Amino acid sequence: HTVRRQSIKRGEPRQMPSLPHTAESTVREEHFSSRRKQLEDYLTNILKMPMYRNYHGTMEFIGVSQLSFIHDLGPKGIEGFIMKRSGGHRIPGLNCCGQGRMCYRWSKRWLVVKDSFLMYMKPDSGAISFVLLVDKEFNIKIGQKETETKYGLQIDNLSRSLILKCNSYRHAQWWRQGIDEFIRKHGKDFLTEHRFGSYAAVQENTLAKCLVSWVVEYKDELLYLQATSAVPFIYLYFLRLSPEIFMKRPVVEGNRWRLDCILKRKA
Repeated sequence: HTVRRQSIKRGEPRQMPSLPHTAESTVREEHFSSRRKQLEDYLTNILKMPMYRNYHGTMEFIGVSQLSFIHDLGPKGIEGFIMKRSGGHRIPGLNCCGQGRMCYRWSKRWLVVKDSFLMYMKPDSGAISFVLLVDKEFNIKIGQKETETKYGLQIDNLSRSLILKCNSYRHAQWWRQGIDEFIRKHGKDFLTEHRFGSYAAVQENTLAKCLVSWVVEYKDELLYLQATSAVPFIYLYFLRLSPEIFMKRPVVEGNRWRLDCILKRKA
């Protein structure tokens, strides 16, 4: 970033407004609106310049990431840096050895809140480290008594108890309130159990139903193809699913019901 900034021609004109120089406490009430407009113009012009818009410090200040405005991922909740404690998985083999505090590790991650899941990413590469789905056991606790961590925040679901460490009790409350209000508003369908024990509500007129109708309509042709084929095969459709998603939850049999393991077993 420093090299790119220095490479800009010095004589190149820039339409950058100046920031207010007077202290906040000395500004008269009648000047508040003009001061607010100055700050708004400054930030707007910063975001129009790709070099500053993509700078990690700018993104952190505004609270956005590479995944903030991808429509297919659902509405945007709060985002920000957190300290995440290792362990807490209810999937056998993913926890670190032992249960003592000396075994835990703390890692800095960027936490993203969406309508049906939470995920955290590595700040240096942007790689997604873990996705925590919203389900009927989704719950948030704060306080040292519940989390065994000063200014701790605990987020539970059927597969994990995620422990986060905040800078203060107020910071922990801000995260808890922001996550809870957003999930209750946009992800309430995932918080209760539905027909046949499903974690998701019944959806009308979906692509999956169209595919099922197509299979029913052409079932005779499909059965003929399968009967005349020398090697049995499975009909796969392009679904927006991670190959590592667990099709049966909670996870109680290791990786047996993970999607990729099911397909491998059937093949």
